[in-house]
Amino acid sequence: MSNEQKKINKIWIAVGTPFQANFFAPVINELSRDYEFLITAREHDGIFSILDAKGINYIPVGRHGGKDLGRKLEAYARTIQEMVPIVEREKPDILLTERWPEAVRVAFGLDIPSWTIFYDERETHVNQMVFPLSSRIFCPRFYTLHELYQSGVTDPEKISWFNGFHTCYLKDEPRSTFNPYHGKNAKDPLVFVRPEPDFASFFPMHKPVLETAVELLAKTGNSNIMVLPRTEEQRKRYEEMDVTVLDQSISDCPVAHADIALGAAETMLMEAFVLSKPCVSAIYWQQSKPVQELHRYIPHSTEPEQIAAYVDKLLDDEERRAFIQRSSLLVKNMDNPAKLMINEIRRLNGVSKEPGIFARRSKLEICLDIIQSTSLRPMRLTHVMREANISHNELKRILTNLESNGLVSSEETVGGKLYQATSEGLRVLEDYRGIRQKLFVE
Repeated sequence: MSNEQKKINKIWIAVGTPFQANFFAPVINELSRDYEFLITAREHDGIFSILDAKGINYIPVGRHGGKDLGRKLEAYARTIQEMVPIVEREKPDILLTERWPEAVRVAFGLDIPSWTIFYDERETHVNQMVFPLSSRIFCPRFYTLHELYQSGVTDPEKISWFNGFHTCYLKDEPRSTFNPYHGKNAKDPLVFVRPEPDFASFFPMHKPVLETAVELLAKTGNSNIMVLPRTEEQRKRYEEMDVTVLDQSISDCPVAHADIALGAAETMLMEAFVLSKPCVSAIYWQQSKPVQELHRYIPHSTEPEQIAAYVDKLLDDEERRAFIQRSSLLVKNMDNPAKLMINEIRRLNGVSKEPGIFARRSKLEICLDIIQSTSLRPMRLTHVMREANISHNELKRILTNLESNGLVSSEETVGGKLYQATSEGLRVLEDYRGIRQKLFVE
């Protein structure tokens, strides 16, 4: 019997980034009644304060090595030394992590299956340490197999695909009605700002793009600006402005209670979009594939004056409502990767009530698959064929019907015809998912 088929009793979750602290919280909450947990976390970018605020018990292990390669290697070795005796003592049956290399390496050495998440092709050196050793890889559908192969994903059978962004874990999370920012004497409208990831290996030399935009916005006085810095240097720069500088001690996703999200933090912007929060990107370095996808739907600039203008425009109630309506339709047709993990763990233990995949799809399911494949971005015919797993002739016939019914639109371009789901098509998908959830409720 392989490790993937063994009954799971204890789940090890390794938290190496703030995103993981937030992503795995619903997994822990959902499964804690039926499974034991081992949570390890490293001291980096406010991770401990996030876990503390969520009431999650953890064992501190390791530190971030910073940008220097030598220190990264030293931190890698020390973390493994600290982690091995803990894992040997606790004896977990499976590891869940985003892509913490030390945790995946320890799990591999101790013959523990590891499930990871792929969402950034730029950090090739980290990816190539993680994904060849992973037992299962959860990955957005907008990546190609060639892109994954370049990052160390050599076995397509390990991939569990999902539609949308990795931040869709927020889709089903309850939101507190209490606004923590109001306790800081901040009145609406609130603009939440998250600065650059200074520690990331792909991050270039710092440029004052975001700071200048924030200064311009602060001078207008049209909003209350809340800044959550990552480093002490960032904190000092923003404390010189007429803004409120936050700590890390709120349990909800920090953009959940803001009116607009602004920043150069990729995950934060995706979280805002999933929550249908109007957001503006100030990213000025090489964009990852998820960020490229995100920039199709949100304003983006590297010019401070333009960034400030985008935010001022979204302060208008009508502009915000239009953004919320469009983003919510798109997000409702994305998958929740945390739910996928939860359901797969239950399935392995024989307790899942989720419906299986039908051996033969009905005509309805084929039509919905076509609408789904074109829901995130315009796609060429060959790409729709691959995504929806359908023959050329059958696809052409069904697309003609979908277009005539206003569910899919097409546009002639230099590179060929592009197809994309309409707002009505997205509503059909939303209605179908609602019916499916009611029929297959656990």
